[in-house]
Parts: sequence; structure tokens; C-alpha cells
Amino acid sequence: MKCEIGDIVFVNSFTYPDGSKGEYHFFVIVAIDEDELTLAHLDYFGFIISSHIEKNNSTNKNFPYNEPLNPGNINCLPKKSHVKCDELIVVKPDTVFMKLGIVTPAQYERFMELFLKSLNS
Repeated sequence: MKCEIGDIVFVNSFTYPDGSKGEYHFFVIVAIDEDELTLAHLDYFGFIISSHIEKNNSTNKNFPYNEPLNPGNINCLPKKSHVKCDELIVVKPDTVFMKLGIVTPAQYERFMELFLKSLNS
């Protein structure tokens, strides 16, 4: 499935940065690695969306890079969630099961600001 930056997608399987395996999660796509010649999407890069809202930065200061994301008409999330902006994860195109919705440009910018902040901490 072809994705665009800002898409919220459901992924069957992925690998965490520490090498452990994960499966069945929503992600926000924040970057795309394309083949320069064919423009084929080689890999996507995304942040995990979690519904464990007790770990978002507005309610728990131990997770300063987990940004709240409430359900809405354009993101189509089923419940309150947050985006883990401190872990950029490679998402293989063949593991994307479905597109759920999108985030707004302002939300995308906030996620990227938190990601850059996490790199400097």
C-alpha cells in the first residue's frame, strides 16, 4: 500500500530500534525513503500510536515525547491515544495492512519538533 507523510496506518509487523519484534500497531508516517530512479517507496518511517494514555506527556512527565492525539474525523482513531515521538521506526511497505486516516500539518510539525528535541536530550 502506498502511503504519504501524515498518514495513520495499521502495520502487521515491525522491528523496534532495540531489535525486538512488534506487531499490530497504528503508526503515523513521518518520512519516506524513495528510489530516486523509479520513485518506488522502499521504506516508510513512523512513530507508534499507543492508546495507553497514562503515558502521554500531559499526564505523565516521565514520557515527555509522547504527544496526545485525540480521536477525530480525519484521523479516525477509535479512542484517545498518543504518538511516541522519540522512537523512529522503519515500516516496510508490505507490512502496511490499511490506512486509517491522517494527522493535520500542525500535528505533524509538533511530532517532528518533539522528535528533534528527543535527539538533543
